[in-house]
Amino acid sequence: MPERFMLSSISNDLLSPEMLGYWSDESLREVPDDSGIYCVFRAAADPETHEMEVQQLLYVGEHRNVRYGLQHHPDREKWRAFLQPGEELWYSMGLSGHANRERLAAAMIHAHKPRFNGDSEYLDRYPFPETTVHIYGKKHKLQSIFTVEPRP
Repeated sequence: MPERFMLSSISNDLLSPEMLGYWSDESLREVPDDSGIYCVFRAAADPETHEMEVQQLLYVGEHRNVRYGLQHHPDREKWRAFLQPGEELWYSMGLSGHANRERLAAAMIHAHKPRFNGDSEYLDRYPFPETTVHIYGKKHKLQSIFTVEPRP
């Protein structure tokens, strides 16, 4: 796997994914088919520049094949129904092996509390050791560095 796609785990307590993207529904087939976490965003035109930009984090998930996980997610229609005219769904992802994928997604959900993760067990509970996450790459509307403490 190319180095830029690696999720570094410098210690058991630090996870540092490079967030790749952004992809729209039209370019979803270009999302890597590797293991990792993914973020679903609401994107809209900036009022001044009229350029499409990330506006809000809607959902965080994880899958052994991120492209498949996004293309076949059962809540895709709920995400689309939330959009206003002219808005789009945009996606980003960070590659992560099986060993850290759930822990990383849980930390992201716990820290960001996305609108469509409302039924996640990780909103109020974090059953993993203390974890510091350092996100780099395509990280608009995401905290760059945060630590999540265990909450059984």
